[in-house]
Amino acid sequence: MRLAVVNLKGGTGKTVTSIHLATALAARGRTLLIDADPQGSSLSWSEEAADLPCSVIGLPVRDLHRRLDSLLSGVAHAVIDTPPGDRAIVRSAIAAVDAVIVPMPPSTMDLDRLRPTLDLIADSEPLTGVSTFILLTRVRPGTKSGRLVREVLEESEVTLLTAEVPLRESLSTSFGTVPTATPYDAVLDELLRHRVAA
Repeated sequence: MRLAVVNLKGGTGKTVTSIHLATALAARGRTLLIDADPQGSSLSWSEEAADLPCSVIGLPVRDLHRRLDSLLSGVAHAVIDTPPGDRAIVRSAIAAVDAVIVPMPPSTMDLDRLRPTLDLIADSEPLTGVSTFILLTRVRPGTKSGRLVREVLEESEVTLLTAEVPLRESLSTSFGTVPTATPYDAVLDELLRHRVAA
């Protein structure tokens, strides 16, 4: 499986999502996490948590789709953590994968800023056939905004995952740790079910 974690808006949980999904995938086969964000947050995370079960490399380049195959010898899965705002890197990451995960908190502001990301993915989709999934992150159960955002997204042209990531202190403070038994396990299970169904 090749996944890109994408949102042109910052602060949506891309790095946390990338680390947790790569860790969960590592239990299913050798996994490479590519940090394509020039800020290098995933790479820094891996330096703090030296025993992550996946390999992590920094590759914030605009021709990632051309380089990826040469990096995947013996690798079963790849996850790409993308930067906010850098359309060229994000476009290249989308071209390199078969699925895109768009993490976003369930706020009206994040919903408003989602369109540029979906447009960029849609521009690439005819060429790549990439599947797109929206993942709600930092969800407070039972809130009106959460229900409203979910209702709006369920009417959109992309697949909204049923699994969601709750707002938890343990996730907010997990930088530099090795994730275990997190809500991302259910996210990965749902992604794999979609992949089998396709």
